[in-house]
Amino acid sequence: MITIRAVVVSAFLIGASLLAGCMGASSNGAVADDDSATFTVQGNTAVMRGMIDRSTSNAIIDLMSENDHVRTIVMQRVTGSTGYRELRDAARLIRDYRLTVHVPDGGYVAPAAMDFFIAGWKRSADAGANIAVGSWLDGDNYGVDLPRHNSLHYGYLTWMRENGIPEDFYWFSLTAAPKGEERPLTREELIRFRLVTQ
Repeated sequence: MITIRAVVVSAFLIGASLLAGCMGASSNGAVADDDSATFTVQGNTAVMRGMIDRSTSNAIIDLMSENDHVRTIVMQRVTGSTGYRELRDAARLIRDYRLTVHVPDGGYVAPAAMDFFIAGWKRSADAGANIAVGSWLDGDNYGVDLPRHNSLHYGYLTWMRENGIPEDFYWFSLTAAPKGEERPLTREELIRFRLVTQ
């Protein structure tokens, strides 16, 4: 009987340990690259990880409703967006809440998340931050292949103007890397195109 009890207790402890391990993996901020963006509050900042999608706007509203002391979004690893509308809707909320956006050393912002970064009321990046650029792709069309008068450019150019970014940056971003690829912006480029404000 003692042996059976010991086995039962041992099995319970192993199960509890495995459950705790799973909970730890969920609570330590690990987010897959294609998971919906999450926001983890740390003091007056919220650390952002994942993909901007149709759930992101509601996540931001919930974040600010429950944590109105948050003033900075730290873009730890933001891997892109599922669509133009989802990206802009979320980015407008960042601007409306007048939130600062920061990319830390080792942080990553994909080209398809650039508009979100640009929306920051203030924007900063540590040395070692990877804020990437590359031509957008709309179905079969790369932005870099379209003539400058093509209407698909207009929304991007308007967004740049609304957020105080020179239009030159938009045209630069289309040609900065080969089609289908990306590259990180240098510190000089971040400053030259007014992408960082502090």
